[in-house]
Amino acid sequence: MLKTLTLSPVAWSIRKCVAIASLAQSCPSLSSFLCFGADDSSMQAIGEAAVGWNKLKVLEAGPVNERALKHAASLHTLQTLRFSASSELTSDILEFCSPRATIEIAALTPLSLQAFMQNVRFSIQYLDLRCSLYDDVFPHLFFAHLKVCVAHPEKLKRLTLLTGTTSQQDAGNESIILTSLMLHPFLSFKGLEHLDLGHSCTAHLEDTFLTKLALSCPGLKELYLGDQKAWLIAPLLTFDGVTSLLKHCRQLLSLGVFFNATFESNVVYTAPVDAISPQIKNFLVGVSSINEPVKVTAVLSFLFPSACISYCNPKDTPEQLHGRLRKWGSVDKMFGIFVAARKQSWEQGWAEGKAAVEKIAMV
Repeated sequence: MLKTLTLSPVAWSIRKCVAIASLAQSCPSLSSFLCFGADDSSMQAIGEAAVGWNKLKVLEAGPVNERALKHAASLHTLQTLRFSASSELTSDILEFCSPRATIEIAALTPLSLQAFMQNVRFSIQYLDLRCSLYDDVFPHLFFAHLKVCVAHPEKLKRLTLLTGTTSQQDAGNESIILTSLMLHPFLSFKGLEHLDLGHSCTAHLEDTFLTKLALSCPGLKELYLGDQKAWLIAPLLTFDGVTSLLKHCRQLLSLGVFFNATFESNVVYTAPVDAISPQIKNFLVGVSSINEPVKVTAVLSFLFPSACISYCNPKDTPEQLHGRLRKWGSVDKMFGIFVAARKQSWEQGWAEGKAAVEKIAMV
């Protein structure tokens, strides 16, 4: 009995659509249906089949009609639902209430995604949002609308916003920057364990907001803020914000942040001891601002003694950022040396201290 079906038609014809629509009768026990290359012409056929499957665990397709979405979203067996957002929703509220399912919604731009969410309610724990392009201006109330859509914000565990392509013009476009005010609704998502805004420009986030986020979401295990693109806008976040985050989010395993890693001349920076995070295995810096690689390496090797340091180096990086990339390359080369030296110094200090204690005990 067929349980899994994967299709990838080159083109859709009436005959293919009829065959798809009849799948519910011929394969009533199907639990996994993946249709790559689905488009508007196949939407009705896939919808006709989907409403006949009552044991669906995985549904991955392009546009799916409202009837099929309502059916899939109500199934307690559902584990993964991936589809393209449609503007054809009626005034009825579409509820996604499979708590253990991952819901992934794709749309052309953040604005079209926001329009789709106006008639949607989520009672879920895992939500991935994907956009192909940026609008000229990122919708300022996007995350406020999202918060309204989530029935229990404190139960959301994972949230991802991915924008697929970024042009050279986008790299310096201040109209698409996410600000602390725009992200304020995240303070209500107190159960977050995974927050991925790595493909968004977070240059205008401030240290105070990062501290508030850390206090509101102490269970964060993975956090990514602007680290996956080469942004030209100077970031406002500093080491102070990063260390504050580390002090309050002690379960972090992976961290990516676009921040200002520069130091003033003749100023000695001392990172707080309670911010040391040996549990973090990956620290991603994007193309963060940097002026003195040696000082930065010293601080990072102190804070992240077990991590791999990564930076963003796309092929089309703007020329203005080449200097930053060279400096982060230097940090990458020196990091392991600094970590080893710190470990050796610690072990030597431990041995000397132990010997001194034993000597005192013998007196």
